[in-house]
Amino acid sequence: MIIASKIICGNCNKPYSRKGWQSRNGETRSIWQCSERYKVKGIQGCTNRHTDEETLVKAFLMAWNAVLDNREACLEKWNTQKESDNLLEAYRAEQFIEYTEDTPVDNFETDFMLKVLDHIKVFEDGMIEVTFLDGTTIECR
Repeated sequence: MIIASKIICGNCNKPYSRKGWQSRNGETRSIWQCSERYKVKGIQGCTNRHTDEETLVKAFLMAWNAVLDNREACLEKWNTQKESDNLLEAYRAEQFIEYTEDTPVDNFETDFMLKVLDHIKVFEDGMIEVTFLDGTTIECR
């Protein structure tokens, strides 16, 4: 999954990095943890916990579907952004109007995620904050 620079620590604002974990029974899974957690071998730095990759995917899907559910409320913001002097902001608003014409998503597509996601911030209390390129932020618990 190509989201390495998009996962941010809610404690120290450093990027998360992907790690492979293997259980005692040989099962492997991918987790993400703050790059500052064990910067020096054996010495714990940042105290933010790791997060399963599956949890991040679910948070993204849930947040995107929330944007789709609230499309009418977002349209006003996007239409205002389309009139902006900031060409990037206007372009993104146009794209978000187009992207939200689709139905809710239930499977993760990396290419689509890269088109709409600014970053995902992971907090120690388990909250995940998904921020899209149009500035919309959705909290997931």
